[in-house]
Amino acid sequence: MDLQLSPLDQQRFGPVTAKATLADSDSAAAVQAWCRAQAVQLLIARLPTSAIALTQALEAGGARLADTLVYYTRKALAASAPDLPAGYRWRLATAADADAVAALAGLTFAGYAGHYHADARLDRAAADAVYADWAANSCRSAAVADAVILLEAADGIAAFATLKDRGQHVFEGVLFGVHPQHQGRGLYHCLMQLSQHWAAAGGFTQMLVSTQVTNLSVQKVWCRLGFEPSASYYTFHQWFD
Repeated sequence: MDLQLSPLDQQRFGPVTAKATLADSDSAAAVQAWCRAQAVQLLIARLPTSAIALTQALEAGGARLADTLVYYTRKALAASAPDLPAGYRWRLATAADADAVAALAGLTFAGYAGHYHADARLDRAAADAVYADWAANSCRSAAVADAVILLEAADGIAAFATLKDRGQHVFEGVLFGVHPQHQGRGLYHCLMQLSQHWAAAGGFTQMLVSTQVTNLSVQKVWCRLGFEPSASYYTFHQWFD
């Protein structure tokens, strides 16, 4: 069990917040008792969907489902760089791109159906800002992302992908965004291929991606690119009033 306070979430939203990554064998009662002892107001807990008994215990203790994540894995990377549509080029971001990438993330993730947005007690503008801050910090800090791929057009950054080393030659495509004015041109598909191209050159052998179970459009892209379902997780929110 990984359970700790989250000062960043408290700064963003106000209430004292704890985050937990749970396994089948963990105790919902122990988690909730720890939260009460630490004067936690909001618990955000993630656990495998296979942990049915733990899921039911969390629900019985007052936790509410906020989202369901599905993970897909590709075990053989496509090393070749794709042919980009005319007028686009790609490069890796630097810290100087942070503000521009944050602005694009803020646009593409506005109202995104993540677990923060699913909680009616959390400010929606602050929930939108989570993704903008995450994207900006991905450009600034190797602790957040190992690379950020940009697709550029004449009018600026058209799309981005943030990539993170997960160890054992596996990397994750974490955040992807395509500007609304550049959608419908296959740029997301290009980002997926460019991510694999970057990773193969760095010695990675597998790619991991995740999304909400309801986001069928990107899952269809992943299946066409040779990805397979590999894991799924629930995210619960519990308020202690």
